[in-house]
Amino acid sequence: MKMHNPPHPGEFIKETYLIPLKISQNEMADRLHVARSTFNRLIRGVNGISPEMACRLSVVLGRTPESWLNLQSQYELSLVKKAMNFKHLKPMKFKLQN
Repeated sequence: MKMHNPPHPGEFIKETYLIPLKISQNEMADRLHVARSTFNRLIRGVNGISPEMACRLSVVLGRTPESWLNLQSQYELSLVKKAMNFKHLKPMKFKLQN
């Protein structure tokens, strides 16, 4: 599903898991076996989800690693689409050979 303004994955984690389940950032960092500062940068939107973090999140929180990476990809694509103008690009036309 395409989202208009997808949240940063850190915001998603905070709003979906940390706040409703009353889990601290420190506890989550410990469960993920990452530095607390690393997890804090993710939650604040400074860092994104790497493939390694996606695997860690998959084990600890569920969902597939691909779904975690997809959240990151959707977020990044939305930023690029908002920031760049692609009107000067022209699609190539290909002739099919018989």
